[in-house]
Amino acid sequence: MTLRTDTVLDNLVAGVKEDLATDRGRSPLAEVRSQAADMPPTLSFGSAIRQSEQEPNTDGGRIHVIAEVKRASPSQGTISESFDPPTVARRYEAGGASAVSVLTERRKFRGSIEDLRIVRAVVGLPILRKEFIFDPYQVFEARAAGADAILLIAAILEESALEDLRSQAKELGMDALVEVYAEEEVGRALASGAHIIGVNNRNLKTFEVDTLHTFRIHSIVLETKPEDLIFVSESGIFGWSEVAPLVEIGVDAILVGEALMRSESPENLLNELRGVPSK
Repeated sequence: MTLRTDTVLDNLVAGVKEDLATDRGRSPLAEVRSQAADMPPTLSFGSAIRQSEQEPNTDGGRIHVIAEVKRASPSQGTISESFDPPTVARRYEAGGASAVSVLTERRKFRGSIEDLRIVRAVVGLPILRKEFIFDPYQVFEARAAGADAILLIAAILEESALEDLRSQAKELGMDALVEVYAEEEVGRALASGAHIIGVNNRNLKTFEVDTLHTFRIHSIVLETKPEDLIFVSESGIFGWSEVAPLVEIGVDAILVGEALMRSESPENLLNELRGVPSK
């Protein structure tokens, strides 16, 4: 079901597989499925981040921001020593974020599914579970914790797995953000039925970040772009100078983590990222 990538993803997935075995022993699939079924209806992640000329953002933003809650990353190490997920998430909501992404991978990002549960309890925004998902158990687990959407990474999943996991998410009322990096992953993502495509601007072999990568993938997607496709740019975004060109080509949303986690005023940075004029 998972593909070898010859990048850091291989080690990350191997670690998640070990952790998943532990999770299954602690909470059997039947139990997690039951918890997922008992959850209230999801919020629409896709609707929250879609740009529409007919229905502009009610709060005046020029692009949607998916604001990420995370402690650390493989490329940057520890990002925030004083980390309080509910406080961070509340500030994101106050600053005009359209959705919140919560990192739940334990080993390199130092996250947890409990972080997601806590954030779900304090914000009214759609929540994306950011994880290396390859097993149906993880999808049920995401819904049981309150996620409204999941991340699926095309680099690690065969087309059939992408389609199956995306369909499972849909049955549970969740959206799936399908992330691509390489050009050959675009066809696999679209063939799986993805309607939310995210472009990772980080080269996972070198860790170099190039926001122009979004432009290259966007041009490929446009060749076969379904009318309802939502397009997201991820990584390497720190201010309006990176965002403005993305707005020009019609990107619906950006996913930003490190810049917001390091900011003394994430509310002000969110306004800048969204293109809201300073008062």
